[in-house]
Amino acid sequence: MAVGRPNSIILVFVPPESRPRPARLQNALAIFSLTLIGLSVIAIVIILFVGHAGMTKPTPLQMVVTFFPSLGLPLGALGIIALFVVGALERRKHNTRRAK
Repeated sequence: MAVGRPNSIILVFVPPESRPRPARLQNALAIFSLTLIGLSVIAIVIILFVGHAGMTKPTPLQMVVTFFPSLGLPLGALGIIALFVVGALERRKHNTRRAK
């Protein structure tokens, strides 16, 4: 067991060699999804502030910011679904390798 405070009570009882390390693909999908969803939420907040400020003539930047959430949120959701699928496949592979 590592020195210091564990991140979770459950992880104290699970030996480190039985916990699979997240793959690079899982890390990339998690960062990709979190970035898209986070930027989409920021864009929505910007749209609300600009609409409340009463700006009437849209600029090209406002058009891009307005369009981004309609593309970023679904792609972020697909990334999260792909992350769950890849995680399940990795877990299955790890469990079958460990059972042999």
